[in-house]
Amino acid sequence: MTNKQMCEAPSIYQIQVKGTLDESWSDWLDGFTVTQQDGQTLLAGQVMDQAALLGILAKINDLGLVILSVNRKDL
Repeated sequence: MTNKQMCEAPSIYQIQVKGTLDESWSDWLDGFTVTQQDGQTLLAGQVMDQAALLGILAKINDLGLVILSVNRKDL
């Protein structure tokens, strides 16, 4: 699989942010699950391509949250 194919294939992403969000943010974050843990929030969901991932990251940035990690899991 080439780098281009990896970026364009749907994948599950887990994004950990500093601070807490409640589950009501799930719809605004394109259906990502929202799980709070120890003053941090884990966001997890399927992303269709890299452009969609950048959109999610921009939304998180708009909230003023600090991104601690971004991890991709293959489907």
